[in-house]
Amino acid sequence: MGALAYSQRWAAFFKKYDHWRYFFAEWNKLMYLKSYRKHHNAGALEKSLHHGVRWLIHSISSGTDRGSGTYYHHSGWTSSYPETTGYIIPSLLHYAQNEEGPWAKSAVTAALDAGNWLLKIQHADGGWPGGYVHQKRDSVVFNTGQILRGMRTLYLFSGDEVYKEAAHRAIVWVWNQLDAEGKFSSNDFMGAVRVYGTYVVAPILEWTSHFEADKDSWEAKARLHLDWVLTQQQDNFWLANCDNTEHKNHKPIIHTIAYTLDGLFDAGCLLLEEKYKEAAIGGAEVLAQKFIERGLLHGRYDKHWQGSESFIPTGGAQLAILWHKIYRADKQAFWAGEARNNMNILISVIATNGARTAPDVGGALQGSFPMWGRYETFGLPNWATKYMVDSLMNELNWSNEH
Repeated sequence: MGALAYSQRWAAFFKKYDHWRYFFAEWNKLMYLKSYRKHHNAGALEKSLHHGVRWLIHSISSGTDRGSGTYYHHSGWTSSYPETTGYIIPSLLHYAQNEEGPWAKSAVTAALDAGNWLLKIQHADGGWPGGYVHQKRDSVVFNTGQILRGMRTLYLFSGDEVYKEAAHRAIVWVWNQLDAEGKFSSNDFMGAVRVYGTYVVAPILEWTSHFEADKDSWEAKARLHLDWVLTQQQDNFWLANCDNTEHKNHKPIIHTIAYTLDGLFDAGCLLLEEKYKEAAIGGAEVLAQKFIERGLLHGRYDKHWQGSESFIPTGGAQLAILWHKIYRADKQAFWAGEARNNMNILISVIATNGARTAPDVGGALQGSFPMWGRYETFGLPNWATKYMVDSLMNELNWSNEH
């Protein structure tokens, strides 16, 4: 986003009285953040979980279809975003496993409605469109991969073959975009080659148990991509070609760094391959130690792990999820447990607005902290709240997992 667009968002933001209240509440959080974090307890975390789920359900019911959009203070709701709707579905159904959740029934209804909508908009080639639905874009690899997550959860939940059939068509299309070197070199975001295809490979590997005839072929393709990704990782675990822009690819955001590392870790677990897990753990530990030392992360990191720009809560929540997985797998990874706990407190504090809020705002996690940071400026991206909800469910052992 250029300087002109950024200044225009500031101007639009201050046109409403409520936004002035949010602005001063944000300054209050910044000034007293240490105190807020110190006094934030498990009850406050659970409150953030419920309010976050309520907001996700609201995001699905607010539009003209049954997809989830993003809310911007300066411009209101966007049209639905197929990609993020796809991976919000597992969050809603996970929450609904615990019937004590006040929004459990509504979460199931919203997830089923969202799934039916996604089935209707799947392209003839098997993929799903990139961007927001009103943009009417062609199929995109990364976006399609995230919808596979929702299709699998719906299939396991309902047993309806329609989700399995849609997933198979999508996976075949995704693999057709993989070149001989292991790169997704066609029909991916911006037409650029990026490493966060690991976050596409992981959900495909989860589907292999349902497609035995394809299992060996799909695993071989997965290894081809993952091995290429490892060629993009430096000795200090930083990843090249990891940003979702072209002009800042030399200092990727923690959102896409987390995508890549999480995909590597999950794929390593599913393939029983230590080198992928080790690559993920290395990057995760670097960021965990920086977070523990500083109490906050930057939004971007260059090849020397030098940070810049404001904190991106989405990436923080994603990293907390990865740290949770690492700690569950290795209880000696104390750094992962400490970083996870501290990050969950931080994102919950940030999501606690501090001012009376309307349904379009209450419970959602913002794009940047402070909210006027460069990433999703003055926005409440649905993916931020999705990852906060997932991480808080981990922290609170919402489904009594062992």
